[in-house]
Amino acid sequence: MFTVPVPKIHMNTGVSISVKNQWGIIQDPAERLKLHPDFAEVIYAVNKNLPPIISIVDGKFGLTRSGPMEGDALELNWLMLSDDLFRADFLCCQLMGIDPMSISYLRTIFEREGITGMSDASLNRDPAPFTTGTPFFLKRKLTDYPGLWAFHSRPLAYLAYRSPLAGLLHRLLYLVRTPFYDYGKDRKEG
Repeated sequence: MFTVPVPKIHMNTGVSISVKNQWGIIQDPAERLKLHPDFAEVIYAVNKNLPPIISIVDGKFGLTRSGPMEGDALELNWLMLSDDLFRADFLCCQLMGIDPMSISYLRTIFEREGITGMSDASLNRDPAPFTTGTPFFLKRKLTDYPGLWAFHSRPLAYLAYRSPLAGLLHRLLYLVRTPFYDYGKDRKEG
């Protein structure tokens, strides 16, 4: 089994690389939304319960600023292969100029796995030449904050995605922001 992430900034999780790439295994978008407030726990459980996976991090380009759907492309020109998704993300954060322990969900995973660095990893090359000259950064727009708050709060996630007010709240938000995805469309077609 393989995962092929692109190193990118994510407005809710900080980064999206190998570990976060497995979130799509939860196929129902509405179910993923319900699980957002427990993201660190759920994504850890998903990754621990999968069969061994090879991560092929496509570092031709990365996405900085306000991913995962918008942002600025950075040309990186590297490729990383790893049989350890957790260590792949640790190293990838370093290559992106990000402290791996500053990413909340990754910090939770690294602490549970006892990962404090790359000294116990076997690398075939020194990664230093592949670090980006311009560190990746996160810059949220004002319209990103409702989603961020709902991502981290069970009551707000319910209000925003499952309550009788959810449709109205989204229509109001979409007066000032283009929707990334029409979650209601899946329910209508399914």
